[in-house]
Amino acid sequence: MFGFGITELVVVGLVILMLFSPRELPGMMKTLARVYGSIRRTAEEFRAQVMEAEELREPIEEIRAAYHGTKQELLTAQELARRELGRARAEAMKAQQKLSELHREETRRETAALQGRVSANEPLDDEPAKPSPPVPEASSPAASAPVPEASKPVPTASTATSSGLVVPPAPRYPSPVSDRSDAA
Repeated sequence: MFGFGITELVVVGLVILMLFSPRELPGMMKTLARVYGSIRRTAEEFRAQVMEAEELREPIEEIRAAYHGTKQELLTAQELARRELGRARAEAMKAQQKLSELHREETRRETAALQGRVSANEPLDDEPAKPSPPVPEASSPAASAPVPEASKPVPTASTATSSGLVVPPAPRYPSPVSDRSDAA
């Protein structure tokens, strides 16, 4: 009760018994109860008068209406912001997909250019590649020896991460192929 423990209540009771005689205590308790009751009734009457007063009720109703109106506006704004955020996310995903497609196309062009099929600026088509012009032969056999395809690095497609960053993979080199035409 009121944050007092049993020991505090016992100490308060002993102090009251020391100050007042046991014969005066019942009368004093009745007086305290009457005073508490009258204060409580006065507070309830005041509250009732305030609630009944027409001139005070109108501002209270206006405040309540403004509160509920503001609350509804906030909920509407929150829903609108959620929709806009969803649209922005969808647009960002589309842009990310386009960037990924452009990067894949660029990688394909670079791969084709490295393989000598088409130049990097030409579009990729399903038509066959144009034959390259003949290379003039040199007088020494070492100068005219073709470079085996196995010694060239093979480009691979880049990997797109979930965060949208495009990370190129490490270069892959195929195992060397021995030239068996010399052994025969």
